[in-house]
Amino acid sequence: MRVTSNLPEPEQAPATRKRGGRPSAEHAGEVDRRILDAATTLFLRAGFDATSCDQVVAMAGAGKATLYARYANKDALFSAVVHRALERAAPPAPDLPPAMAVRDRLHAVGLHLLKQALTEESVALLRVSLTTAPRLPELSRLVDQTGRDGGIACVVDALAGAAPSADQTAAATAIAQRFIDLVVVPQQMRALVGDDREQLDDAAPRRVDEAIDLLARGGLLDAFERVAQAGTSRGQV
Repeated sequence: MRVTSNLPEPEQAPATRKRGGRPSAEHAGEVDRRILDAATTLFLRAGFDATSCDQVVAMAGAGKATLYARYANKDALFSAVVHRALERAAPPAPDLPPAMAVRDRLHAVGLHLLKQALTEESVALLRVSLTTAPRLPELSRLVDQTGRDGGIACVVDALAGAAPSADQTAAATAIAQRFIDLVVVPQQMRALVGDDREQLDDAAPRRVDEAIDLLARGGLLDAFERVAQAGTSRGQV
């Protein structure tokens, strides 16, 4: 699948380089970065099938022997691109005031997760991983599970706080899974099929609030609201 995008071009290779002898660790690291930057741009922009190793080395300003000394084939290169992208994309949990109400905490976390999930890079990574699922199913599952686990962890932190009990963690995890399914997954699917990003951003607060209302009507937030209220009361004593 070919996808047009505004993904940034990788930095061009230096015009000159030292000849002879073993490359320094700094130079080797620079070559690694250029190869992965070029591969990332091409895979996310054009898709797996439309990207060749020849295109990658041409964009990176490297030789094919250099690429194959690091990656056995295109599958291995794509795997390296995905793992690096996942490491860079992991969203840190937002810093929320301890006294913030549970609903407000969920609202803030929901918007935070949607902002990360709907970036062009995140959507492109999910798209290309889905198109390669028949060929590289474990890698496709990794992309999905890593994003989902990171989102669930953020919601659990927002609900249960820094030192929850085992029961609180279990209850918060169950709620977080539903919250992700209600908030993040539908918006990601709309982005994957090409819905306008600005419209998705505009719809984000409403989608988050509707999910919170649904969880609240089911009584799923009651226990965490009581804990939050008790903590606020103790802090005021």
